[in-house]
Amino acid sequence: MRSYHVNRWLRALAFVPLLPLLACVPPPPSATAPPAPPPSPPAQSQAAKPRHPPLDATWSFAVSESTCSARASAGTTTLAIDIAEDGTVVIEAAPGADTAAYLRAARHHSPQLRVAAEGETWQWRLRANKSHRLEARLAPSEASLARILLMLRGGTVTMSAPPAPEHALRLAPAESSGAAWFACAKRRQQGEGAKS
Repeated sequence: MRSYHVNRWLRALAFVPLLPLLACVPPPPSATAPPAPPPSPPAQSQAAKPRHPPLDATWSFAVSESTCSARASAGTTTLAIDIAEDGTVVIEAAPGADTAAYLRAARHHSPQLRVAAEGETWQWRLRANKSHRLEARLAPSEASLARILLMLRGGTVTMSAPPAPEHALRLAPAESSGAAWFACAKRRQQGEGAKS
């Protein structure tokens, strides 16, 4: 009987050194956790300029002894080009429903008129005139007429005055009516040059 109890104690003591090893065994894996969702893409910048889609403009012309007027329009968005009596090229831009916003912006910085035509690009500053319209005035010169001629052949005109939305007109080629207007404009500038 006594030997039976001794054997039991010996077996128990033999098991004691294994207890620290069992404590190091990691617990069985639990149910697999779902993978973390991928990070959401960054929000698009709200600082991008608002803009209206480009509008297809149609040309109209008024040519007489006292008038050399060209007008490209699409709805209420218009671009007018007149040759004054002294040969000055007067460009007026009307950005439709946003004209009031452009006039407010013009108190702080000049709205811009950007032109892309025949592979060339340039821009003119606009200012508010006494009639509450946006205009640019170009001194009589062959260079100013050359740029107007490029516009008559087709291109894109973009009006901008942050934070107001941009407005763009696609200019179709003006064809023969544009040629008649350009001849009128050239006569006016040359006539003024002959007087001086």
